Amino acid sequence: MIFCYNCGTALSEKSYCTSCGVSVKKYKKIIYMSNKIYNRGLEKAQIRDLTGAVEDLRQSLMCYKRNTQARNLLGLVYFEMGETINAMAEWVISQHYQSERNMAIDYIQTLQSNPTLLDSLNSTIKKYNSALNLCKQGSLDMAKITLKKVVSNNPKLINAHLLLALILMQEEDYQSAKKELILVRRLDKGNITAALYIRMADENLNTDSKKSKKKGENAITT
Repeated sequence: MIFCYNCGTALSEKSYCTSCGVSVKKYKKIIYMSNKIYNRGLEKAQIRDLTGAVEDLRQSLMCYKRNTQARNLLGLVYFEMGETINAMAEWVISQHYQSERNMAIDYIQTLQSNPTLLDSLNSTIKKYNSALNLCKQGSLDMAKITLKKVVSNNPKLINAHLLLALILMQEEDYQSAKKELILVRRLDKGNITAALYIRMADENLNTDSKKSKKKGENAITT
């Protein structure tokens, strides 16, 4: 059901509000478009294309920021990606727009009822940000140690797996990097960055394999 943006009355099939008379033709089109994009995001979330779902749900909210269904799902997708702070932010906004009969209230209460878990998840995000800063400073060894702790405590944090894989590739440990990237693809089938990194890792692994084979052949001939 759609409600008038001016007076809050439930709208009929007419192009104007039967209560206050304001035109709602464009308003209905905007909500229709937002819901259409939301449904597309929902389909992607259901097949674990989380990156694609995030893109669609953000677009849905750009059309209509009060679409609590889209906002709640965006929060759930963020949570599945290990981004608890972003998830909570979306649910708090959703609760602000719809203070009753809103699943966001249940999601928030569930997390807040387990402060130990919430603190642990938030801590891993802070550590990820710390690792990101260490990378910018050139301290890749410390960043790698930090990221390994992060993915151990919060295995769903996709960005941490990606950054760890990037460091491992920098160290030419392509096999270990590929393991991290495969985990990302299991969590998020639509992650383009992971697909690109896997291709890079495979190319280097194939090159290393050819070099080893050539060395072996030279050793036999000599």
